[in-house]
Amino acid sequence: MVRIRRFGVVKTATMAAVMYAVIILVFTLLFGLPFVLIAGASARETGAAAGIVGGGVVGVLLFGAIGAVAYGIGGWIMTAIGCLFYNLVAGWVGGIEVQIEGASGPAAPQWGGPYGGYAQQQPQYQQPQYQQPQVQQPGYPPAAPPTQPPSQYPPSGFGQG
Repeated sequence: MVRIRRFGVVKTATMAAVMYAVIILVFTLLFGLPFVLIAGASARETGAAAGIVGGGVVGVLLFGAIGAVAYGIGGWIMTAIGCLFYNLVAGWVGGIEVQIEGASGPAAPQWGGPYGGYAQQQPQYQQPQYQQPQVQQPGYPPAAPPTQPPSQYPPSGFGQG
């Protein structure tokens, strides 16, 4: 089982808004235009068919464009609110569990990086060793070199005994 713990609000809302807009445009072209053409064909006998068809096509296309923008904006806002609400509730109860067939788990991220994000032989890089210059500060005696390297851990009384 894979658990959806949170949604990216802006990305999810943008995706939903584009889908809403495209759906409205497709339905406008599939259902709106045929009705206008049918209405024009039925009015052909009166001689006013050109005006009805011309005005109807422009009206349907304008209505479809305005509807697509309105549904896109409304869909973005409502999806963003839904994602925020889901993220809040998923924090309390853990999110939705989904069973995915044929997948062993989440895929490893494959974004760029210095080696293209793929498992390649990385070159061995040696950090250069620089000598710290000994600078004599005015008014202080010269520093004596350390007699032994400092310990990795500071001395403590815990755990001994």
